[in-house]
Parts: sequence; C-alpha cells; structure tokens
Amino acid sequence: MEQELLHKMFRGEATDQELAAIRQWVNADQANRKDFFRERTFYDALQLSKKATANKPSARKTFIWSWSQTVAAAAVILICVLAGPALWSHFATDEMFFNTIKVPTGQRVEMTLSDGTHIWLNARSELTYPTSFNSKKREVRLKGEAFFNVTKQGNKKFIVNTGRCEVEVLGTQFNVESYEDDEFSTALMQGSVKVTDSENPDQVVTLTPNNSATLCDGQLKVSPISNFDAYSWKEGIITFRNTSFKDLMRKMEKNYGIRIIINNPKLDHYSCSGKFRISDTIETVLKALQQDAKFSFEYKNNDTIIIQ
Repeated sequence: MEQELLHKMFRGEATDQELAAIRQWVNADQANRKDFFRERTFYDALQLSKKATANKPSARKTFIWSWSQTVAAAAVILICVLAGPALWSHFATDEMFFNTIKVPTGQRVEMTLSDGTHIWLNARSELTYPTSFNSKKREVRLKGEAFFNVTKQGNKKFIVNTGRCEVEVLGTQFNVESYEDDEFSTALMQGSVKVTDSENPDQVVTLTPNNSATLCDGQLKVSPISNFDAYSWKEGIITFRNTSFKDLMRKMEKNYGIRIIINNPKLDHYSCSGKFRISDTIETVLKALQQDAKFSFEYKNNDTIIIQ
C-alpha cells in the first residue's frame, strides 16, 4: 500500500473507495496490519515533531517564588490498536482503526485531529480516537484532563466520552477533567455544550460560556467559573490562588500519579498561592512551599509521600 494513500487516510481526506481498499489490504494479511500500525506511528511522530519544532520556546527561567527549573521536553507514547468490541464497542463499525495517546507524568501534549480539532492533553491523561471520522458523529474517549478547541463540521457532532459522562458539541472551546470513574467536570469557554450522565441519561445539562458542570454526589451541578487560572495547565503552568493545602496536594496527586498523606494538622487551615510548571518535579514544588509553610516530607515505597 502506498505511503501517500495511508497518510491521506490519517489526515481524514481519503474517499470511501480508498478507505475500502485500505481496509481490504489490512485485513488480507497480518504483515499488512503491522505495516499499517508502523506507518501510523511514524505519521503521528512526524506531526508531533513538526509541531514541537514550530513551537520551540526560547530559553528562559521558570519560577516558583524564588525557585527556577529548566523546562523538560515533552514525551508521548503512541500506541496504535485495532478496534474491536472489547476496545470500544459503541463506535461505528466503519471506523476500524484507533490511536491511543498516553501522556506521562509531569508532561503535556498538544495535538490536532483529522477534522482540525485542536487538543491539549494534561499529565497522566489518555485519549483514544479514530484514525479518521467517517460516520455521522465524531467521538473520542478521554481519561484524565484535556482542553478541546473543536472545529465545526456542519451538524456533525463531536462527543467526548469519559465513561461516566458525555460532552456533546458542534464547535466550541471547553475543558474536561475525569481522572477517576466517578469524577467529572467540564468548563465552557466558548459556544455551547450538552452534558449527559451515562448512568442517569435523564440527567442532562446545557452549559453557556463561562460556566462549568461538576459531578457531585451523583448529581450534575452547574456553577459560574470564578477562576480561569485552573485552565492555564494547557500553557504548561499550574496556577493556584488562595488554594487550601489539601486541595493543592490533591492536584499534585493527579499530576504526578503519587499518593500524598498529610499528617500535619497545622496545614489544615493553610492556603497558598503561586505557580509552577507541569514539568517541575514534585520535590521542587514541595521545597518551594516549605519556604512559606513549616512541614517536612519523605517518600514511602516510592509511590507515597508522607507530609509531617
């Protein structure tokens, strides 16, 4: 199979006849299937390389109060998989091929889908999406946090499925966070989104700009966005303002994939403000906080931090 034809499919520009020919070729032989996945991995790596070169930042220092760190290079694991009932059974059968992008701890990834939709993925996030959108809707699956700038394509819906909830749009800008099965929130910046609780389909909310929907005790609750700093992560920066120490440590757990146990009651009423880069280590963040709050910390079993 010609490389250009495969790349045309990856860009979402292949005709129905060309897609049928590619499917027939892939299904004809295991070696063809391996060649398809190898070419898809190469294509995605090429796109990320082009974007990284175009957006390469100039050298600069990053501050957390008086602390400075060098920004780490973004890393991403690209895994190409063949779709089947066990992987994502509710997708249309004509969308055979899927990609999964997993973002490592302390990193973020910026990408563009075949329909032009631009996505930022936060640390420890995972996005599964079809190679090309060929049905009446565009659907992706998210675990973690992502910011979407969705390109409008007539009445072709764009759906973000987190497992517990679905976010449905035509063209808009919004943030979705769902690291755990029963955890969900979405914040709308532009346009309109419809949010549905998959476990309770009768529970549906429609958001207008500058409002968010959060799943609390099994109920979707709508509230105005009071602080847009929470979404600065897509620029690679975590910003917090008058945030309780407990809430900040909860965010650290998500960002670094580590458990944090607080055994210092003096921190119960401590709130803090500042910023750090997603690429900074958790030790850097905690040492910066120690300049303002009195506590010590130590690792336990490499996956838990105890704060005294």
